[in-house]
Amino acid sequence: MPTAKTTPADKVYDYIKEQIVTRRLYPGNRIIEEDVAQILGVSRTPIRTALSRLAHDGLVQQIPNRGSYVTKPSEEDFRSVFEARKLVETEAFRKALHSHTKGTVELLKENLKRQEVLEKRFDLNEYVSLNRTFHLLLTRDAGNPYYEKYLDELYNRISTYLLFWDTSSDNSRSLASHKKIFASFCEQNEEEGVRALLEDIGLGEGDIKKSRGL
Repeated sequence: MPTAKTTPADKVYDYIKEQIVTRRLYPGNRIIEEDVAQILGVSRTPIRTALSRLAHDGLVQQIPNRGSYVTKPSEEDFRSVFEARKLVETEAFRKALHSHTKGTVELLKENLKRQEVLEKRFDLNEYVSLNRTFHLLLTRDAGNPYYEKYLDELYNRISTYLLFWDTSSDNSRSLASHKKIFASFCEQNEEEGVRALLEDIGLGEGDIKKSRGL
């Protein structure tokens, strides 16, 4: 099966997103199109296409006549994102819980093994990536593509919050929480699973609130 061809817009999208998630660009920083064009050797058209995609993902804010900026979330935006995440993710989890496949369980096991390794050599970027993958795997068997779509969009925003404002120096609390969720998932224990899931979501939300003084 042929792989999809990478377009200039894809190249720009990946480059700018990497700049954001690796904290080379901070919330509120302007994205200079001329600099991107020079670095990547592309025209303005794919840059604008990529910026529109990033704006849709919630990573970039486009302001008419002023340019594009890395999103700087307001307190209201932060609260709304976590509220929506709790509602969507718990419902997707409930559905996936009773129809999950062996393949999903194996992928979750592998993810947890990597989280255990990370506990010994913590890296925030890897933590954010593994955390995102773990939660999306929990809902992949829900049988509703819109759950995956909306959670992916929410996680674009939440991953940015974690990268900039989560002050965690290890993943021990998150790992313990994820193991409880996984056990409930395998046992199809909906009540315990949802409780553990909400507690885990609250860990990240609480750390960010503390960091931002909310």
